[in-house]
Amino acid sequence: MNNSSQWIRNCVVAIGVVWLLAACATVNSKHPQVMSGKITEESKAQLATVYFIRPKVDKSKGMANDTVRIEFKEKTLLTQDEGTYTLLYIKPSKGTLKVHSKTLYADQRAAIDVWRERVYKFIAGRTYFIHVRQIDEEFRGVFYEPQPVDLREAKQLIVAGAGYFGNARPSGAARSAPIGELTEVNMPPASAVKELIPTMPENLYQQENPARKTK
Repeated sequence: MNNSSQWIRNCVVAIGVVWLLAACATVNSKHPQVMSGKITEESKAQLATVYFIRPKVDKSKGMANDTVRIEFKEKTLLTQDEGTYTLLYIKPSKGTLKVHSKTLYADQRAAIDVWRERVYKFIAGRTYFIHVRQIDEEFRGVFYEPQPVDLREAKQLIVAGAGYFGNARPSGAARSAPIGELTEVNMPPASAVKELIPTMPENLYQQENPARKTK
């Protein structure tokens, strides 16, 4: 291998290491529904096992790549970077799960906070896979929704894609229980998740900018 090829390979590896260190998910351990600290196998049976998966998206750039904030029962649950997945143990509960992000509406210069939401009932002993899915509505902006998926779909979301370093890497507790090593899980019933009618971005823009009109 010549010096030029070695240099290029070293650069690729270095960039990958930086990406792995930079991309993460930060859990709010003080959220009242989150069980943190050392969790025994016995206690896991009394909790919902919840994976949040935010894979890298091809051709995504700018504000769409920024960290999203995920809220449950009106309190921040975690923040998550693109290209990561993480694991939370959540106490049995029911509430609205929202994914907040920033986007631009039409040709306006000021970014607004937007969200998509679903009602989740977290059941003890069940395993949830939540795809933080990007929705590109073009001139209306980019949104993220908390979409439920099964184990097979979750494994597809985290596998290596066209990029050298793959689609989603485990962060936090997920490093000790990676999705790729799961074989059988006890999924929740379909009735545990309810889709809500989304708030239109034009209405959000008018709420945040009452003195201006959308075009």
